[in-house]
Formats: sequence, structure tokens, C-alpha cells
Amino acid sequence: MKHSKYRNTGLLFELLTRQITTDILNNESSSKASAILKKHFNKKSQLFKENQLFNVILESKFKDENKATHLVETTQKAYSKVINLKNIKIEKYNLIKSIKENFNLEDFFKSRVTNYRLLAAIHNVISENYENPVVSSKSHFTLLEYMTRKSESKESEILQSLRKENKDLRHITYKILVEKFNNKYKSLNKEQKDVLREYINNITSTSGLSDFLEGRFKDISFNLKKQLPKIEDKVIKIKIKECINLVNKTKFKNTESTVNVLKLMRFYQLLEDVKNATR
Repeated sequence: MKHSKYRNTGLLFELLTRQITTDILNNESSSKASAILKKHFNKKSQLFKENQLFNVILESKFKDENKATHLVETTQKAYSKVINLKNIKIEKYNLIKSIKENFNLEDFFKSRVTNYRLLAAIHNVISENYENPVVSSKSHFTLLEYMTRKSESKESEILQSLRKENKDLRHITYKILVEKFNNKYKSLNKEQKDVLREYINNITSTSGLSDFLEGRFKDISFNLKKQLPKIEDKVIKIKIKECINLVNKTKFKNTESTVNVLKLMRFYQLLEDVKNATR
């Protein structure tokens, strides 16, 4: 579907989210994509507001096509009232500039996005000037088909569970499950999923994320101490004590949130290994 990738806010948000996932999977100490997302998609930005309108379409399903049509038309009206066209043009320019400064643009946009056609249609419908009626009509019907389409196959219990979660978490968790955590981990335990959920949900609220991480590190420290008496090997016992020391010394500055997320993921893996070994 013809449209400008550089102007599609929903697509840009999706690509940045996927890059954050890749950074986590590759054990990157800091994520450039995360910093870009926090800077340009803060709650006061026009980009954040426009992405919220994308989500209105993405998260809506109807049995009645008339209801779907009404929502699309309402979203179009909301766009014209909520979005400042001059400001969002400037914000998109600065966003692309930031991406270009940190990534190779050609490689960045090569990432395959499964719902690309849908994101293109949403962009065309809510923000285009409808100079081309053929393109406008195709985009409009693409949205209606998506919003009224019935699921053709039964989903697994995991996918049904994930669909109830936050949209961004669904994207990240599903990608991780499909890629089997980059072939490095067989699966994610509940605690690791919780960490990823909180990380994505609070991508623009570093203070909220820091509070969450501090509580989880205390939980890790408590549970590792609880396992100590069960460990018979003296060398392993010393190593676990060193880990507890490291957990307790962790600092929770907003600038270190991504680093602490990676640490926490590893500590939860360690805790699970220790529990399995002491059963």
C-alpha cells in the first residue's frame, strides 16, 4: 500500500518497539531505541497523541460494519481536532533525524512488520487529504475488513492470554515467544514476563519503572537469601552471596533503567536455576 514510511507514526512506533526487543535479546547495556521512544513519544507530544489514535483502530473489533464505520469517522474527526498539523510535522522530522543519527535508516526500515498494510491504511485514512479517492477507498475498506473480520482459527491458550494484555506487551512477548528468546532461552517465566510488561508500559515514565525495579530487586534478594540454607556446595554458596551483594548495591537512577531491566531478567533466571537445583 503506497504511503510514506517516514510519516507513519504507528509504523515508526512499532519499529522502535521491535528494536528495543532486539536490544534486550542481544543483552545491550543500553537501548538507543528506548531513549528515542522516551524523548519523542512523551505524553505531551503530538506523536504520542497520534499513536493513541492508531491504537483506537488497532484495538477495536465489531460484528456490525456500521459501528466500525462510525468509529473510523469519529477517529478522523478526533484527528483534525486533537492533532496540530504544524507541530506534528516538526516532531516527525526530529524523530527521523534522531533515528538517522543512531541507526542506518535503510536497515531500520527493512524490519518486517506483519501488520504493515494495516498501519499504512490507518495512516492514509486518519491523516491524508484524500486527493486520490481510489487510495482513500482502499484504505478505508482495509480498516473495515480488519475491524469486522472473524478469527478463522482457534488460538492457543497462550495467545488468548496475551491478547488480554497491553498492546505493546503483546507485540514484545509474542515476538520473544516466536523467536524463542533469540534461541538463547527456551521460555520466559512469569516474573520475566512481568518485567517486560512493566518495562514497555512505563517506557515514557522512568520514575514509575524505577520504583517497580527497586521492589523486584528486593524480592530477588529475599528469595536468594531464602535459598542459601538449602545450598550444600560451599563455592556456589559464596557465589550466591556475591550475587545478593550485587543485587543490594544496585542503584535505581532513571538513566539506568534499561541496564537494570537486563540485570533483573538475568537474576530471575539465576533464581529459577537455584530453586531447581535445591529441590
